[in-house]
Amino acid sequence: MRHRITYGRLLLGRNMPSALQKKVQPTGPLAEIVGSKKLTRGEITKKLWAHIKKNELQGSLEDGDTCKYGGKTYKGGQVIFCETDEMYDLCGKDKIAMTELTAIANKYMK
Repeated sequence: MRHRITYGRLLLGRNMPSALQKKVQPTGPLAEIVGSKKLTRGEITKKLWAHIKKNELQGSLEDGDTCKYGGKTYKGGQVIFCETDEMYDLCGKDKIAMTELTAIANKYMK
């Protein structure tokens, strides 16, 4: 198997961290949910989803939940309800599409 040599490997002789592995500082409403210490983007995403699952904020197909974002309609489990105070402060809406979650969280990462 051949390995692709990236610019970072060429200069430093080691692997460069991906965007998910870089530590970032959560701020504002995001810090209320995931904590204020530096975390990787992957860890932040895991903690956000843990909050969503714990508070049962994900929609379901049986209820016919829908949400529009980016010209598409998202249905069922692709819909996240912002019923907790922390999620409403983070999103500013009653419900969002799951693809919108990353874009919203990125606003509160330094």
